[in-house]
Amino acid sequence: MFNLYETKTAKILKISDHVPGIKLFELGFDKMHFQLRFDEDARIYPGQFIMLSLPGFGEAPFAPCNKPGKNLELCIRAIGKLTNRMHILKVGDKIGIRGPFGIGWPIAGAQVQSSKFKVKNEEKKNLLIVVGGLGLIPLRTLILGKNEFLGKDAKIQIFYGAKHPSEMLFRNEYESWQKDGVNLQLSIDKVCEDWKGCVGLVTKLFEVVSVVADARAFVCGPPVMYKAVLEKLKKYGFADEDIYLSFERRMHCGVGVCQHCGIGSHYVCKQGPVFRYDQIKNVQGAI
Repeated sequence: MFNLYETKTAKILKISDHVPGIKLFELGFDKMHFQLRFDEDARIYPGQFIMLSLPGFGEAPFAPCNKPGKNLELCIRAIGKLTNRMHILKVGDKIGIRGPFGIGWPIAGAQVQSSKFKVKNEEKKNLLIVVGGLGLIPLRTLILGKNEFLGKDAKIQIFYGAKHPSEMLFRNEYESWQKDGVNLQLSIDKVCEDWKGCVGLVTKLFEVVSVVADARAFVCGPPVMYKAVLEKLKKYGFADEDIYLSFERRMHCGVGVCQHCGIGSHYVCKQGPVFRYDQIKNVQGAI
């Protein structure tokens, strides 16, 4: 039976230097515990999160980003006490994992835990992903599991914005994504040497690229970008119920007890982190 408060031990199997200040950790678990599925009551779906802990350094939420069915992977930026400590760990070291928690992206097989956030317009198979900065992390599992989660005929278009090409995540995978039918469009904030693509905020891509038709939109990134992205989506005719946004803010306990992640009457850790726009747009402070 799934225990919300039980911390399981994971061993670091591999560490990859990703972009400056960011590392990708591959984790393994004792067969007595769990691998990707954790257990039958708690399969991880794209967009959900786990709580990672180190004794003496705290606990924080992270979005798994591994390929479906493979070892758990976490992409972590060194930015605080816990994450800086993670960056000096080595293969073989152990950490604590609790979860998974929350409601992820509305995809095939996802178990929506609250009737308040039921998926609408499931007949729309195509997907527009709009992400900025680290916002690509919670969507990597979905991209790598495109056929499983969306179906072979579904089209995925990604609008990804970053400050500089060197800060773009998973760059070594872009070619394989495109071979799998993903339409990847990139933009950087300012002109830089050897960059021949789009220059401007991620919303600039709406002006220079044809947007995929008959699609839902998944949005993830810095909160400051959400209003501008929503304006573009509405201009292109996306209905409120076809837009989903991920909020990962101030989550401390992961189970709705500490109340740090409250948005109006909603808890990001329990009713999110993914919310449908029509159900959050009128909540003060949400966007």
